[in-house]
Amino acid sequence: MVKLRLLVLLFLLIPVIGIDGYAQEAIAYGKAPEYKGIDIVFYTYSDYITETDYAIGQCRVESDGSFTARLKVLETTFVFAHLGIYRIYFFAEPGGRYELMLPPREDKTEVQRLNPFFRETDLQVGIKNIDRNDINFLISAFDLRFNQDFDRIVQDAYRGRQQNIDSLIGSIETRFAGTNNPFFDAYREYRYGLLRQITLVKKSTATSNELFLNRPILYRNPAYMELFNMVYDKYFLFFARTMEGNVIFDDISRYKSLTRLKQTLANDNVLSNDTLMEMVILKSLHDEFFSDNFSRSALLALLDSVYRTTKIPEHVIIAENIRNRITKLLPGFVPAPFSLMDVNGREVSLDKFKGKYVYLNFCTTTSYTCLKEFVQLEKISKQYRKHLEVVTISADDNIEDLKNFLKNSKYSWTFLHFGNKPEILKDYDIRVYPTYFLIGPDKKMILSPAPSPEEGFEHRFFQLLRSKGEL
Repeated sequence: MVKLRLLVLLFLLIPVIGIDGYAQEAIAYGKAPEYKGIDIVFYTYSDYITETDYAIGQCRVESDGSFTARLKVLETTFVFAHLGIYRIYFFAEPGGRYELMLPPREDKTEVQRLNPFFRETDLQVGIKNIDRNDINFLISAFDLRFNQDFDRIVQDAYRGRQQNIDSLIGSIETRFAGTNNPFFDAYREYRYGLLRQITLVKKSTATSNELFLNRPILYRNPAYMELFNMVYDKYFLFFARTMEGNVIFDDISRYKSLTRLKQTLANDNVLSNDTLMEMVILKSLHDEFFSDNFSRSALLALLDSVYRTTKIPEHVIIAENIRNRITKLLPGFVPAPFSLMDVNGREVSLDKFKGKYVYLNFCTTTSYTCLKEFVQLEKISKQYRKHLEVVTISADDNIEDLKNFLKNSKYSWTFLHFGNKPEILKDYDIRVYPTYFLIGPDKKMILSPAPSPEEGFEHRFFQLLRSKGEL
């Protein structure tokens, strides 16, 4: 079964080879002297449920400002790159050549770079000498026209002032109908569906029947997937409130049975298509991992069942991406590795502590709670040093602040600064300081999150050691 999964993955990910022996590709090129020496990595989403970044090409901007990147694309593909405060994007088609006009360079400030909640500004990048039938021209022109009225109409709808949506759509279509581009045709159709859904002109059931049931799933079309994610948001919970779906909680948490779950969902006419049902199951499993409605172990068992049994290559990828995202912090799984700098300029990785328990915590030296608990961490570090390493990852804006703090405090355990890998805050889903984890000698997560010193960590750890006969 594992070999079969690997073959499916390879089939989906390896570019198709044409008769000339080269992979299908698009070319992104241009000249931007401001960016000389910068590496540009072009991504797309591996899937639109997890929105996992997947690199499809990269290049370095030469000393004269020129750059050329070959992008692996099998179909019309949403492509983006991170450039300072911007996330530039465009659409690439196999065989297309795109001379990009990069925006004026504006790097992130140090505060922006280290802030896990900073969001880049989305910018549809300019393309020189673009043809009016090019997908980028069409989508840009359509979005400009569509967005002119979108916000106003949505606000009016919530205030009870209903607009004639069909009239607006008809007006837009007089300009864009007949372009003979299937991707763009679908893009418009599902944007209109989004407008009707948000303004409550149509309910989710009607939208599902009209735009999703027995229609092809457009995995790579962002308009399709945005509406899909909206229509089937919290689907398990909503269907569980009905007479036909009230056994969903037993199907998932008690029986952990994909077969039973599918039998229950088959009672909902909007999911009479097997492929659509499986896609909705994947979306719902992903969403419920981030709530407390179902047992996570049960959700994971169902996800593995979909992964093993699906015959749809795209669903294999989605299931794997979901699993990678949700297991990285689950007990029993290996968390994201890291290699960070200490205050002496030495690189320290998580592997250094293999064979011992690691009480990992994320703090800042400006947090009162962190400072208060450092006193107890010092005690825990000394008392359990035979079994336990205390490791603090500082999220201070500047490593100099951490250096000055340690110079004055003389704490003896390991302090690291996150500055050379700020994405670690996303990897560990850090939302507040302090946040604690306990990692085992085998590098697998034990407690996620772990109790703080004030919440009784020492007692929990003592009980753990005693239960394993290590005391």
